[in-house]
Amino acid sequence: MSGSLTKPSHKSMVPTAKIVPPTGPTIEVQRSALHDRYTVTRNPSLVLVHAPAGFGKTTVMLQLNRHLQLQNIDTAWLTLDRADNDVSRFVACLEASVSGWLTRSANSLSSMDISEFLSSRPAPFAVFLDDFEIIHAPAVLAIVRSLIEALPLGGQIIVGSRIQPDIGVARLRARGRLLELGPNALRFNLDETGEYFQLRQQTALPKESLKRLHGKTEGWIAALWLASLSMERSGVNSDFVERFSITDQAIADFLADDVLAHQPSAVREFLLRTSILRYLEPSLCDILVPGSNSESLLKTLESQNIFLSSIANKEHSYRYHSLFSSFLRTRLRAEHAGDVQQLHLKAAHWYEQNSRFASAIDHAIKGNDAGYALRLLNEYAQNFLEEGRMRLLARWFNAIPEDALSTYPVLQATAVWAVLFTSGPVAAHAMLTHSGCGGSDDPMVLAHVNAQLPLFLAMEDRYGEALAVGRESLARLPSCSRFADSVLRNAMANVFTVSGDSAEARRLIDSARRIDGESMFTRMYAESQEGLLNLMAGRLQQATACFRMALSATGTMTSNLTSGNAWAGLLYACALYESNDFDGAEQLVNVYLPSACDVGLPDHMYLGHMIRARIAFSRGDVSTAFGSLTELEYLGHYRHLPRIVSSAKLERGRLLLLQGNAQASKEELDRAIDSPVGGCLSHQRLLANEINALSLARIRWDIHFGDAFAALSRLDHELIEALREGRHLRVIKLRVLKSLALQRTGDAAEAVKAIAELIRTIAAEGIIQVIAEEGEQMYRIVHRYKVVLEEMPMKSSDQRLLSYLQVLISAFGSSSLPSEQPTSLDALMEPLTRKELHVLQLTADGCSNATMADKLNLSDSTVRTHLRNISSKLNAHSRAEAVATARRLSLIR
Repeated sequence: MSGSLTKPSHKSMVPTAKIVPPTGPTIEVQRSALHDRYTVTRNPSLVLVHAPAGFGKTTVMLQLNRHLQLQNIDTAWLTLDRADNDVSRFVACLEASVSGWLTRSANSLSSMDISEFLSSRPAPFAVFLDDFEIIHAPAVLAIVRSLIEALPLGGQIIVGSRIQPDIGVARLRARGRLLELGPNALRFNLDETGEYFQLRQQTALPKESLKRLHGKTEGWIAALWLASLSMERSGVNSDFVERFSITDQAIADFLADDVLAHQPSAVREFLLRTSILRYLEPSLCDILVPGSNSESLLKTLESQNIFLSSIANKEHSYRYHSLFSSFLRTRLRAEHAGDVQQLHLKAAHWYEQNSRFASAIDHAIKGNDAGYALRLLNEYAQNFLEEGRMRLLARWFNAIPEDALSTYPVLQATAVWAVLFTSGPVAAHAMLTHSGCGGSDDPMVLAHVNAQLPLFLAMEDRYGEALAVGRESLARLPSCSRFADSVLRNAMANVFTVSGDSAEARRLIDSARRIDGESMFTRMYAESQEGLLNLMAGRLQQATACFRMALSATGTMTSNLTSGNAWAGLLYACALYESNDFDGAEQLVNVYLPSACDVGLPDHMYLGHMIRARIAFSRGDVSTAFGSLTELEYLGHYRHLPRIVSSAKLERGRLLLLQGNAQASKEELDRAIDSPVGGCLSHQRLLANEINALSLARIRWDIHFGDAFAALSRLDHELIEALREGRHLRVIKLRVLKSLALQRTGDAAEAVKAIAELIRTIAAEGIIQVIAEEGEQMYRIVHRYKVVLEEMPMKSSDQRLLSYLQVLISAFGSSSLPSEQPTSLDALMEPLTRKELHVLQLTADGCSNATMADKLNLSDSTVRTHLRNISSKLNAHSRAEAVATARRLSLIR
């Protein structure tokens, strides 16, 4: 896609009707009791107004909005629709809704993330999200959860929904941060019902009639409203209340039918035929109902309060009440079934003529005109593809009959892309095979297929096959599709990264940028791959910048929440986790992990669940940590990804090790080793397993519970191999483990020296968790180094190093801090020999000298000599003191 990369204003792209509070009813009962509940509830982060249709949720929210504005509190409004299930659109609309606050803020929203913008506001504010029941996309729900969690004191999100949404309600309720206004709270009480009818009828309803009507409607506001309309025609003294006996949704259908039946024929037809529209605009309504003088009629209907309201700040634009609109569409299908398709098609043509192509395609599909929809898609699908709008494309293609789609081979290939990035490679590969596109002679189709085949294999974790097939695909370039060629180059950059050829990976990334750098999808993919290479090389700062750029590549904003997709989002989460930004990492995982699981991205599924588990474990939430790994293991089985199953067991074993459970940790490790993928992982450069490999897990276990001397020997061999292969991130982790092994073998001074050398090389990058996640034993080493550094003459560089060490030490968490703090002498003592460590362990186990001599095949005098040497090295004056010191230094169990 060519054209300017200048980003338009978010507000200019969002319909005004979405971000301006709707016009309230002309007759309105003030809900004083609800206002009082809101006022006395102390600082709720979430106000949830939830009930079925017709309970006056929007009216209550409008009243709360006015109440806050009178107190000079900033408010923002967003009315949601189905399109807001797209992450980028949702946040773009949210940005537009709060953009009015910028005149009173020193910050520009374009330079920060929406969550950061809201969480950093010092003054109270409230964001209203209406019609939230429409939102079902896990990524959007996750964004809202994250926004709520990050709200500052005085910040609120007020949600109106027909259902209780999945935005952490139970957790907020338990923490006292929720005000819930449900159906029982929203129902009119008897006094409110009486006030409402008096306002409507200009006279009081007889008390008994009022009580009976209130009892039958149970305070359901929509039913009361509709009853009032019917009673305006029947009269207050009629027997209407006695006849009124229908309940639930049937009330609305019965009464609305009564209202509709009393409208003039022309008005009735207008209401039915325009009910297919989300927004009513006079020129479009004139097309659907010729000769209706729509502009005048819409104004009349609004004045009569017939479930129609104008859209504020948007002249000549209206919408029906959702309950009434649903009823009208039902009646339209019942009375004019043959006209429904033509009405949609007329709307589609109008939208096409007004260059609103997404709405045109929607109505063409609803009009059951696959040919028309395909013609529009044939012309504009490429634009949506390059913008990365895969879910939108997948929804459209899923609604079009297969036989109709088969006449457009290029669109079939486009549909494969949409399925690949929404449902995963297995479904996409099956679709491609069934379509027969592989045997097409159309150059454009072949260009897409050429790029898709190696990507299928890579996404199925079959990197060896992907490398072979991908080399053949690259040899066919260039093709006639810049999009397909750039995706292939980026995909193969990932494959070459995994195979260890970073130079070829970078060449392909540069090539992709050069041929299709204006495509949002290409930019996201290329920057993600560049960031991955930097992260694997230990360049955390560059990697973080690349991932952030990748997430902003879709053109909505520079944000860590909105743009891009799971591919970039979870890589960015990994970088934030490594830099110890747990809140930022968790936020991204919550947003993007559901999409990664839907698509079945192996590395990303593992990274997301691993980050979630490690953050939970560090906070003491062990249940959530192990639950996340169990979910990951099931996903591996479901997706037929043995690497993911093995990785889940490895990570579970690591957590058990940190808990000190040697036997359970060993059992998990043995189960992971039995996996059929154990051998191939050592040759692949997969971010998820680069520092979480089987070989490293076995070494870690031996350091903690086995033969640390043997582990030290294996570490030296692994380091030589990793350095030879240029595996920089792996080298960092191996050096961390070597420091632990030296500590465990009794050479505390060398352990400190090893970690000191490493820290001086990585401090500038801000790498934290690769060290901190090793737990209490590593904390002791790092703390000893800090003590030594503080006791030495200071240099300016050492001051920066001390600042880094302070951050690193705080990252271990309070659970990792031992009760006794080590001193500089701990780091400088003479190391114990292997035999002395054995004697010391047996002493701690309560063995006598004779027993130790027998177990170690030594003379009694030799045992006494070892004990004297141990006491001297540990500066201990008794066996008990020697054992206590050794345990404090993690020399023995």
